[in-house]
Amino acid sequence: MNSLRAIAIFWLALGALVCSAQPHPPSITFSLAADKARPQPFLRNHRVEGHCRYRDDYNYELGKAGTWERRELSGRPLFTDTTTGWISYHLGDSWCATSYLLVIVDADTMRLEFVDSLAAHWRLMQRAWKRWDRESPEVIRFRKGTYAFEEVIADPWAVETANAFAKRLMAEEDAAYRKQLADQEEYYRNLPPPAPPIEPYVPPPPMTPEQWQLELAKQPGLKKVELDRVSADTVWVRITGRVRLDGGCASGMPLFGVEMLTDTGWVERLPNELSQMDCGMPWGDWNQRIVMLPPLRWWVGAHQPEGKKELVPGSYRLSFVGGNGRQLWTDPFSIPGP
Repeated sequence: MNSLRAIAIFWLALGALVCSAQPHPPSITFSLAADKARPQPFLRNHRVEGHCRYRDDYNYELGKAGTWERRELSGRPLFTDTTTGWISYHLGDSWCATSYLLVIVDADTMRLEFVDSLAAHWRLMQRAWKRWDRESPEVIRFRKGTYAFEEVIADPWAVETANAFAKRLMAEEDAAYRKQLADQEEYYRNLPPPAPPIEPYVPPPPMTPEQWQLELAKQPGLKKVELDRVSADTVWVRITGRVRLDGGCASGMPLFGVEMLTDTGWVERLPNELSQMDCGMPWGDWNQRIVMLPPLRWWVGAHQPEGKKELVPGSYRLSFVGGNGRQLWTDPFSIPGP
């Protein structure tokens, strides 16, 4: 690696290191002034062109560059008060092998040459950093002819004016920051008072058996339970009103008990235990709905312990429970022998 390339890499690394340490590194900008003793903005109709010949294939050796490229620089107001007429121009990148600026005013042209060195560009950034850690422009008085950019901005008049502009920009920044703080204070001052804290939810005490009975009594009950038909030990029942269901998934099976007529009266053969699953609906509101119950001999055998499984021939009736917890019975029917 030759010495020129080593110098270029050194300045690139140094620039990246310093830029990473600064939150908002300033870029090189400039403003045009009239050729007067007192700083006045350059108000004549003009345009600013940047001419750059880029290095080819990342070759940073001087003298090995590509074709020239031209772009017009767009100015923007320098101060918050745009009526001052001061305009700021941004130079753009520094990866040119050779570059210059043209300020064109009708037939008059001012050409500003740049030294072909990354170190020269770094010196320009250092000048801007000394004034402020944000953009503050160099100031150039328009004069027809060709000049070196670094020599023009080093003129005492240009240095004094650039420093004055930087102080004015700092004052604007401070004023904007103070206004932002004042606006925030005003915003928070006018906010409505905070809502009082929400009291934590206190669950009600568990219901007593008496309360459960009162709530249960408020529910609708069964209106009518009728035998529709009987075939051996299979029974069809017509139900009207709110009836308790077994709670099975997609189930329409009502809870029911089986009672047998004996010499001493009706005896529970299969108690209605009101035990429900929690997958389906707990009750159904029906009107004249016919439900076929499982064969009673099988159903009793499946739900009774040993010794009580057999369902002997005789007279039986079925019990159902309404939403209010009250039972309703069917008329008696006979189950013949097997």
